[in-house]
Amino acid sequence: MTIQLDAIKFNHDSSSAHNDAINIRKNASQFIQVPEWRAGVSVNPEDSRAAYAKKETAGQTLTIQARFRWLGSHGGSVEVRAVDDVVDPPGPAGCIGFIIRLIRTLIRALFGNVLGEVKARRINFSGAGLGNWEAFELENTRLDKVGVGIRTTTWRWQYRKGAGAWQDFETSRHRIYVLLEIPSSPWQQSPYNASNTQLPWTDVLDRACTWAIAATDKDTAAEKITGQIYNLGNSIITYDCPGGGSTRYANPNFDCSAFLERLAGGAGRGQYVNCTDCATFVSTFANAVGCDLWQSRMGWGFNLNPLLAIGSSTWQTACNWGSFSYHEVPWKGACTDTEEVYDACLQVDGDADPTSPPHTALLPVNMVFGTPGSGGYRDKLSPGGTCDPQPTTRKRRSVY
Repeated sequence: MTIQLDAIKFNHDSSSAHNDAINIRKNASQFIQVPEWRAGVSVNPEDSRAAYAKKETAGQTLTIQARFRWLGSHGGSVEVRAVDDVVDPPGPAGCIGFIIRLIRTLIRALFGNVLGEVKARRINFSGAGLGNWEAFELENTRLDKVGVGIRTTTWRWQYRKGAGAWQDFETSRHRIYVLLEIPSSPWQQSPYNASNTQLPWTDVLDRACTWAIAATDKDTAAEKITGQIYNLGNSIITYDCPGGGSTRYANPNFDCSAFLERLAGGAGRGQYVNCTDCATFVSTFANAVGCDLWQSRMGWGFNLNPLLAIGSSTWQTACNWGSFSYHEVPWKGACTDTEEVYDACLQVDGDADPTSPPHTALLPVNMVFGTPGSGGYRDKLSPGGTCDPQPTTRKRRSVY
């Protein structure tokens, strides 16, 4: 062997996301350095992370940069490429074989390589040692054919001299996040440096991409994330009846690190949450995969219909209080009565009469807030729809 792979850059242009990966970090304290893959350091896929935005890369040629070490005593020239390392072992014939092949196809569609292969090109070395960064095009990419998710790319790197046979010389593995668009606020793309804690966190993407798996549009992604957060009720978080509905995670900014700790089985800021917390959870995680939600309130001081607060299986007017001083939800657009809301804090009664039994549980997702009497979200939450939008409260809390 006369060549070694030294490093790979996926995010080689921090000012653009059309042909390469977006700017990311791991969490509030850990920055992801470029090159994302380094020989002797990057062993598992999670050691080499990169995120791509479907909208920005649509119709574009994706590129990476790679650097190699020439082991010959003099200069030389070789052709280099990387092929997809997925090889299906032979399976049985008949119906069982068909089912196995179908399962493999589904697994690859959800979790497999979306970056295709590294197109072959010739590399020239002037002498022994570390070479320059070389640009490579990717071919047979599949970003446009898949939804939100986390996928593993495994490349088998090969070289050849002249028209000789291809020879394997390295295998690299990478964790690839597929997003709908560049994450929206509070997530940022600039400045791109280790001190900017608002760069998208892969610790958040690990959750958000799993919750929104296979979503190909913003509404579906936000709906899936809303449902997943509501389903954290009771086991992970529950509405704060004992504390009077206090905000624990999102006052004034979002302690995302504590929420992630709670999700991982730690203490975080405890199990109790309120509407502000839930609105911030949903909008921040949904915006990380490319949605465009705000946190905004309705109010002030309004009666409630029976509902199912997060973590509760009892239809009641939220801890039997009978009213809210305000309620906060993830909201689209200008956060007025004509836009849609998502609410992971509670389920409303979805039938024609939300004021009395029997109750039909309905999680509000992509539901128009509506005017009084229109049958929208506000009528399902409050008798007479007396909970007016307060668009001046519209915000996106920064993360820490």
